[in-house]
Amino acid sequence: MRTTSFLFFLLVLVSCESKRELVRTKGLKNISSKRIIKKHNATMFSANTLDSKLKVSYSVKNKGKSTRVNLKVTLRILKDSIIWIKGSKLINVFRAKITPGSFSYYSPINKRYFKGDFSLLEKMLGTKVTFKQLQNLLIGESILDVTKAKYFSEVSEGLYKLIPKDQSDLYKLSLFFNPVNFSLNKQLLNLYEDSKILQIQYGNYQKIKEQLIPKKIVIKALENKDNFTVIGIEFKSLVLNKQISIPFRIPSGYKSIKF
Repeated sequence: MRTTSFLFFLLVLVSCESKRELVRTKGLKNISSKRIIKKHNATMFSANTLDSKLKVSYSVKNKGKSTRVNLKVTLRILKDSIIWIKGSKLINVFRAKITPGSFSYYSPINKRYFKGDFSLLEKMLGTKVTFKQLQNLLIGESILDVTKAKYFSEVSEGLYKLIPKDQSDLYKLSLFFNPVNFSLNKQLLNLYEDSKILQIQYGNYQKIKEQLIPKKIVIKALENKDNFTVIGIEFKSLVLNKQISIPFRIPSGYKSIKF
């Protein structure tokens, strides 16, 4: 349950356009990567806080065995400082607090907790990760800073596609952008070591106080037809720039997670 509940809020987001929009952009002409990035940067998240209620589903198939779990999740973000998440299913399932230098987590289900650096988080994800990457995943932005790399640009499936000229040693990344509002539509990562594919897709962006926020996020981790994980995130409510509380205190008597 520890890993399952934690995976709900981790990995990353994007806008699936309707068939009508894809037809409308058929015959789209390619433009420079610099222009795509400039247009996209104008849509980037600039609110100080985010407070939202999420409906999260987690489906996994491993060697023919399937599991599906649904959770209600509260997500609060103090931009560039804190990500706070609470998951519940009739009762509190987990609570987590993430800062740029620390990760804290506890679960009343098994009375376990972790408090320290990103080592547990990185073990769960199987790769190095930063606070900024997690935040970007949750607000519909690239896990890479798009202003700090050079790209090839092309048109793919009615979307603008950017491919970094210098790829990471861990994965190959492709970014897809809406040609109308230049929001991030999809992130696609091919992990070299495990031959896995991670697809993060964002759906139906909503505009709140001049901010574009995805209403839906679908994360797919694929190994083969018999091994895959799908995480669905739906924003049921969303408020920006309000004062938020970040309650987090590990109850006494809980045992530390060792690994």
